[in-house]
Amino acid sequence: MIKQDVDVLIEGKRIVAVGRELTIPAKVDLIDASGCAVLPGLINTHTHLYQNFLKGIAGGIPLVPWCNEILFPTVGVLRDAVKENRRIPYLWTALSAIEMIKGGTTCCIDMDVTYEETLQAWREIGFRGVLAYTLTNRWVPAELRASEIEMRQKVLDFISEYHRPDGLTQVFMAPSTLFLCDDDLMSWVGEQSEKLHLGVQIHISETAGEVEDSIRETGLRPVERLEKLGLLNDRLSAVHCCHINAKEIDLLARTGANTVHCPKSNMKLADGIAPVTELKACGVPVAVATDGAASNDLLDMWEEMRAAVLLARVSRNDAAALTPADALQMATVDAARAARIDAGEIIPGKLADLILLDLNKAHLQPFHTEDVANMLVFCARSEDVRDTIIHGKVVMRNRRITTIDEEEILREAVEVERELFSQRKNYQFVSSEK
Repeated sequence: MIKQDVDVLIEGKRIVAVGRELTIPAKVDLIDASGCAVLPGLINTHTHLYQNFLKGIAGGIPLVPWCNEILFPTVGVLRDAVKENRRIPYLWTALSAIEMIKGGTTCCIDMDVTYEETLQAWREIGFRGVLAYTLTNRWVPAELRASEIEMRQKVLDFISEYHRPDGLTQVFMAPSTLFLCDDDLMSWVGEQSEKLHLGVQIHISETAGEVEDSIRETGLRPVERLEKLGLLNDRLSAVHCCHINAKEIDLLARTGANTVHCPKSNMKLADGIAPVTELKACGVPVAVATDGAASNDLLDMWEEMRAAVLLARVSRNDAAALTPADALQMATVDAARAARIDAGEIIPGKLADLILLDLNKAHLQPFHTEDVANMLVFCARSEDVRDTIIHGKVVMRNRRITTIDEEEILREAVEVERELFSQRKNYQFVSSEK
């Protein structure tokens, strides 16, 4: 629901009132939002933050060669470098958080290379983050993974230490994808998720080859395997889903599972096109996300919403296939459900994760209020976000990050990345398992 000329009152971390002529407390931080649109913070439900050091360096190769030639060498360099300098994970996290906050993103789910410094950076910056702890025991080079017993204990210890659903940080379990995990590990993840009330995120049916391999090895398609392993439920967010059929869509709908759509990444890697229209028609929640910067290059949710709408329309040859209002819901309400946070709407009781968009820009004027969603999704840009509020705290005011020294983070990150990039060329990992 869109309202005009109303006030929003925040107390602590939550919204307490929305309306006209509200009683304003004597001591209050008053933010003048005239000429602005006030929106729920956008939620990036799938990314890989360490890839912020990989922007713009790879193009024109599909997923598996991309993993072997780009990702695995980078992970090798990062793991060696972090042993000497634990500041590195803090930097890639801070750099990513700055980009997202300045673009109106107030929360993300980060899957992959796991360090406690990521959560430290989120807390210091005031960013809401979900760390999806990646688990694998197949295909990934042995040099890049711990023993399985050690891995299972480490993730449980990490959850105990850092999972704080009432605060800014959560921990999910993230079996990366079915071809990286055997059935025993997948079943264990499902058991721990139920026992500890944790979210689970997994890449599913990203490529046609992944589906073909699953059928050849098990006789089941990937979503069918998830059901057999007991992982299809509302705690799960299945990322990509480019190659799923009607039966799988029905399984997702009946079990309450969430899906995550990464349109720009899927286009860049030529993975395929997720059947977003069909998923939504069957009642499956679909969130939208950027994926990592190596397969997208930006953490820009405005671009992602536009891409989702345009890709759905051109793939179905239907200009009404997905609406801007749908895209906004995918970046807020549906995304909050996937991230398991009480946000995504501006109503009393919800978490105070809000953004203010400055509408006094040439590309946003004249602003046609009869179709606000259309104006926002097709016209707004990241740089239009003036203020960002997370957990009731103003973390960006008038385009300035208030919690950390942005210029110092950028300078330090650039220096570190130059050294890492030069080292990456000396690494070569090629899997023999797939």
